[in-house]
Amino acid sequence: MEFQLSTILRAVHILTAALWLGAAALLTLYIMPSIRSAGAAGGSVVAESMRRGLGAFMASVAGTTILSGAWLYWIRYQMLGASGMHSTGGIVLTLGALAGFVAMMIGGAVLGRISRELGELAGAPANETTQARIAALHRRGAAASKVTLTLLIVALLLMVFSRSF
Repeated sequence: MEFQLSTILRAVHILTAALWLGAAALLTLYIMPSIRSAGAAGGSVVAESMRRGLGAFMASVAGTTILSGAWLYWIRYQMLGASGMHSTGGIVLTLGALAGFVAMMIGGAVLGRISRELGELAGAPANETTQARIAALHRRGAAASKVTLTLLIVALLLMVFSRSF
């Protein structure tokens, strides 16, 4: 039973991590810059993306990745004990897990809030104050998105390398 459970958990963890990283890369490198370039029309794209469930998708793949990873971490701890988790591989794995967790926190707390606010501003009158707020949100979102994507890449690499020790 344990082998089957850990195999299923690992498959779920890898699949959802791949979806999360791929979506984050697509949003950070292509979609968000395109929305910024579209100006006022970009707000309606954000609003429609949120209406179609982009926020729920990102939250669900991030949450499933973190929960399945925590469960796998617990299984590893049960098998190896504290001394195994203090090995080089265990420390590298822990750092990868922390990077993923911080990425989820930034994605949910910062990027989620920015996306919701941009969606709300899409219907606001196009005055100078609104445009300044939208520009500020885009800058903040771009910075947070780059940090999140970097953390996800670091998490992936550290978890891959942890298996080498």
